[in-house]
Amino acid sequence: MDWLTEQIQLQKEQATTYEEQAFYTALQQTSDELALRIEQRQGELDGRIWNATNW
Repeated sequence: MDWLTEQIQLQKEQATTYEEQAFYTALQQTSDELALRIEQRQGELDGRIWNATNW
């Protein structure tokens, strides 16, 4: 995800129009939200796997 964030930031800095900058800002927000959801799902999966009552 760090690579993606860096690439988005680089493209945003090179953007010449407001629309392009807005696009890259929204793309970064979407990327951050996806990273959060992935982390939450991994935590949920770990919790379900290690649930001793289901063993």
